[in-house]
Amino acid sequence: MDAETHLHDVQDLQRRTELKWRDSGVAIVVLVIASNHHNRRVLHEHRPALASTFPYDSGLTLRALRTGMAPAGNGIIIL
Repeated sequence: MDAETHLHDVQDLQRRTELKWRDSGVAIVVLVIASNHHNRRVLHEHRPALASTFPYDSGLTLRALRTGMAPAGNGIIIL
């Protein structure tokens, strides 16, 4: 799991996350993003680019976690 409080360079975020994911050996990465207007706007603008690394949105990711299961793939949660 990784967390971001203020999104600014989405490409850098994606690169850093993919490196951590590769080097850690974990199966699933969940990115937790602080819920604020700025972050929601950035996510909305860059969602297509992030989809290759994080195919699951908050709803799908949270539904899986609520059932006690890991999401089927990497996801983003906005809290």
